[in-house]
Amino acid sequence: MRSNRYGDQRQTIYAANDTVLQIVSPTKRFFQIVDPLVGIATNFCMILPDARTIRTQTPFVFENASSNFVGIYNADRTTFHRLPPRATLTCTLKTQATASGVWGSMVHDPAVGNPAFGLSVFNDCTGALLTGVQYSDHGLQSAYGVTGSLNILSQSEGGKQGTYYLGTGINAAGYCNSYSALSNSYLGNGCRACEMKQSLYNLSTAAEEFISRFGISDNITGGAPANGVYLLYDRAAYGDVWVMRNINGAGNNTVPTAVAPKTGSTGSDWQKLRVEVDSAASRSDFWIDNVLMSPAGGLNTRVPLAATAIKHLNICLTKTVGITARYWQMDNYRIQSYPITPR
Repeated sequence: MRSNRYGDQRQTIYAANDTVLQIVSPTKRFFQIVDPLVGIATNFCMILPDARTIRTQTPFVFENASSNFVGIYNADRTTFHRLPPRATLTCTLKTQATASGVWGSMVHDPAVGNPAFGLSVFNDCTGALLTGVQYSDHGLQSAYGVTGSLNILSQSEGGKQGTYYLGTGINAAGYCNSYSALSNSYLGNGCRACEMKQSLYNLSTAAEEFISRFGISDNITGGAPANGVYLLYDRAAYGDVWVMRNINGAGNNTVPTAVAPKTGSTGSDWQKLRVEVDSAASRSDFWIDNVLMSPAGGLNTRVPLAATAIKHLNICLTKTVGITARYWQMDNYRIQSYPITPR
């Protein structure tokens, strides 16, 4: 058995008996997260140890036997590894130059004989300070609308390694769209997910309306997707809250949350958004700041068909009323794909 390999380095974590965030012991190597019979904790996470205290190539293995376990952070909580129920995640330290370090990760389903290697691309929006109307790097390709629309990489935010901006320009029809530069993604045959840490500079008003979309979808020219799974901010239609949506060309399944977008550039003014589609392309789930928003069973209608080509990550800011520029800033993003078939 896999757990016997680690002997006394194995530790069982009872989600309800521990704090919601627990730091991994650097002397342990295998962690099984389980629920006791009563007192279930929700949104339970683990935090990897300070990378400077352990050797490179050190592995930590997490087995998720709890429906309430969410995933693993690095030491300073800048990187998050999502771990679905019944799956196992191996995090291996690549560099130890900082407390957070650089971790490689691999997820597999214990029911499968060999591990299935998953794609997990994380970017902290670092790089040279750029100006201009289009930024095509860090795994993103960009499209923009009218004169004045922009998307740039910045290093000006305090406490951030870098931030990425989308802007509408001073035009009522302005938009900026950034999407994964990889080829189109097809749902099914594996879990698909994307997430980003972000903040809107302003909320909409009747005089200055805009729409924000984040998730997996097909339209890269500022308009509403024909097929997709995404979080939507559209004040005119739903008020100042994030909205969950599946749309497949034949209709949509739209459910508002009770969570308002955050604005600003410091501290708690940042929010983490996550969109996930299951392996069978039969349901979607949505998280805001690692809190599950979707109802029991997820949103299980109007998920795009597996044969529909859509972008694995699609971020769009579209102006609809007014001529004052609006901006959307991103601190980091992640693209994930965990296939069913072993690789």
